[in-house]
Amino acid sequence: MRKGLSFVVAIALCACGSKSTDTPSSGSGSGSGTATATPPPPATTGTHLFVDDKDVATVEPAQVASWPRVDSLVPEAARRLGKWEAIYIKGAKPKISELHKPFETYRDYVPALFPGEGGKVSFGMFDPVELGKHGKPALQEDGVLELRIKLAADDGRGANDPGGHSATDPQKLQLTIKTAKGEQVLTGDQLLAIPRESMPGGGGDAKGWKLLTLLDAAGVKTFEKILLRDEAGLTLTMERKEIDDKTVPFVKLNRQGSLRFRVFKQQGDGWTPSGDLRALIAIEVLK
Repeated sequence: MRKGLSFVVAIALCACGSKSTDTPSSGSGSGSGTATATPPPPATTGTHLFVDDKDVATVEPAQVASWPRVDSLVPEAARRLGKWEAIYIKGAKPKISELHKPFETYRDYVPALFPGEGGKVSFGMFDPVELGKHGKPALQEDGVLELRIKLAADDGRGANDPGGHSATDPQKLQLTIKTAKGEQVLTGDQLLAIPRESMPGGGGDAKGWKLLTLLDAAGVKTFEKILLRDEAGLTLTMERKEIDDKTVPFVKLNRQGSLRFRVFKQQGDGWTPSGDLRALIAIEVLK
């Protein structure tokens, strides 16, 4: 009888031992059965814009797809390009790139972000016409993560620059040409497709169109007198006999995306501009 009892106890002890081995511990030990993986931090997206070391905007890839001008993405108080003392670009290169007084070096250009290779963001300094056509920049930095803009001290420099808040998309430009036969419109696409030439006396990269070239594109081959009108309602009249090799009416797409009209007159070896219309919108053939 005693031997049978011992045999039963032994079986019970074996069963208990087997149960404790198969059941995972519910304690707070460091075993692999209780470890919880820490999720990685979310990936940083977008390109950060800083003005005087203040983070003012994050530009997401969807915005970059529209090739936005940088001055249109920062607060209005920072949009005067003439006030930009420097641009610092943190991108794919180990060293941060610096553009010192960018709009003295690139006087006729505008800054923009655009889609780069592999879905990355690129920065460029564009001729306004090239930006309108989504063309090639004069300067390019790829893989841009940060743009830092340093503003100049408030010494009046750049105060006359209207800034990006009034910039017009060149594709949306319209120049109305009115003649006795009726009225037609040169659209932005048509204007940007017309080959440009150097501005009289401008040198460098300053390019635009002679007024006669634009009139010819609109089918106006001859005229005696025309009236030009700008967005502000200012007008200027010219006679055909005034125009020659030494008096050249010229139209240029400016940094604000408007058509700026001036008459350049040669004096000695130089050219003097006059008759300034800052946003030409219409030309009427009077006779």
